Amino acid sequence: MRVRAQFLRNAFGSKMNLLYCHDNVYFHSETGEVYSQGQFPSSYFQVFLEHFDNLTVLGRGVPLNRNLDISKLNLSSDNHIEFELMPNINSIKGLASNYFKVNKEVERLVENADAVVIRAVSDLGWLTYKHAKRLGKPIAMEMAACAWDSTWNHGSLQGRLYAPVRYIRDKIITQNSDFVIYVSQSFLQARYPTNGHTAVASNVRIDKPPSEILDKRIAKINQQDQDTILTIGLIGTLSHKLKGVQTALEALKGIESKTPGRFIFKVLGPGKADQYRKIANDLGIGHCVFFEGVIRSGDAVLNWLDNVDIYIQPSYQEGVPRATIEAMSRGCTCAGSTAGGIPELLPPEWLHKPGDTEKLQDILSELIDNKSARLKAADLNFEKASFYTSDKLRPIRSNFWKEFKSFTQNRINKKPIPAPSTHMAPAHKDG
Repeated sequence: MRVRAQFLRNAFGSKMNLLYCHDNVYFHSETGEVYSQGQFPSSYFQVFLEHFDNLTVLGRGVPLNRNLDISKLNLSSDNHIEFELMPNINSIKGLASNYFKVNKEVERLVENADAVVIRAVSDLGWLTYKHAKRLGKPIAMEMAACAWDSTWNHGSLQGRLYAPVRYIRDKIITQNSDFVIYVSQSFLQARYPTNGHTAVASNVRIDKPPSEILDKRIAKINQQDQDTILTIGLIGTLSHKLKGVQTALEALKGIESKTPGRFIFKVLGPGKADQYRKIANDLGIGHCVFFEGVIRSGDAVLNWLDNVDIYIQPSYQEGVPRATIEAMSRGCTCAGSTAGGIPELLPPEWLHKPGDTEKLQDILSELIDNKSARLKAADLNFEKASFYTSDKLRPIRSNFWKEFKSFTQNRINKKPIPAPSTHMAPAHKDG
C-alpha cells in the first residue's frame, strides 16, 4: 500500500531518492497519516533527508485500529517521505499468500531508488538486498541486532529452524554492503564483519541531560529506606520472548517470597499482556506487576523512567539497547543480561546470562537491599550515558550518510570510489 506519496523521480530532475527497508509494522489511517509504536517517529528519518531529497520507507502495514490511542503513538509520516507498506511475509502462510506480489513491488521500488538502506534482516530486507545487488544499487546497512539471537530465541520451533538461514543472510548482506553503521562498539562487528565503509553510532536519540537529573536521582535514593517500595521497570515488546519478561517475573517471584512488599514491577511496551499477566498471577506476584502499554517515544519515556528505581534488560537478544541507555541517562540503577551489546553498557556485577533467573534474582536482591550500590550505579550510569547523547552521535550519523550520498553520486556518474573509511563514536572506557 502506498501512503502519502511525496516521491519525486529522477526523470523530473537530479533529485536523490533513497529507499529505507525495515520490517517494522506501521499503522496507516484513512486520511493518510502513518504511525508507529515505540520507535520511528518522523524525526528518526530526518538524517536521511539532510542528504537525500526524498525517502521511501518500506515496511509492513496494518490499518489503524480505532481502539488505538494515537496520542500514545509516534507520527512517522512527513513531507518528502513515502511509505510503501506490505503484507507480512515472515511466516509460512504469509510467504505462500504474499511472496510474489511483495517481490514484484520490492523490485519496482529498488529500480526507482538511487540507493537503498536495509535495517536488520528480514525476508523483506533479503528481497531488497537481492534486487539491489542485481541492479547495481548502492547498499547501506544499519546493523542493529543479531539475526541468530533474535530468530533462535523468538520462542517457536519455526524460529529455531529458520535461525541459520537468517544468520547466513545477515552475514552476506553485511559483508557485501557498501556502507555499514553499527550500533555496537564491538559485538556486532565481530559477528557480522564487512568490507565496506563503517561507522559506529547507537540508534538512541537523547539530548545531553542536565546535571539536575542526577542530583534529583541521588536525592531520591538518599530518601529511601528499607520500607521504601522500589519500582523496577522494563521497556520492551510483549509480542515474543526476546525481552526476557518471563525471566524477570520468575526472578521477582523469588524476591517476593523472601522479602515481600519491597517492589512493584512495571512493563512499558506494545503487545498483548494476557499471557504474562497469567504468569505473574500463577507465580503469586500479580498484585505488584503492571503492564502499562505504549506511550510516545522521547520525553514521555524519559518521564516514565524518572519514576523507575531499578531498570532491567533481561533480554535474549539485543544490539545495544536504546531503552537501557535512556534509563542510564536518567540515573537509573540498571541490570541486564549478557545478550548482544549490553555488556558494553553495564559492569559485570550487574549482568546475568540470558534466562538465568537465579542470577537475576541475586542481582536485584543486592540492588534492592544496598542503597550505596544504587547511589554508585546512578553516578556511573549517568556518566556512561553521556557518550550516547545526540551531540556526540548526530555528527557521526550525518557524516556517514553524507559519504553514502557521495558514494551514490559517484556510482551514478561512474566516478572512482574512495577507499573505505571508519567513523567511531567517541572512545570511552568499558564498564
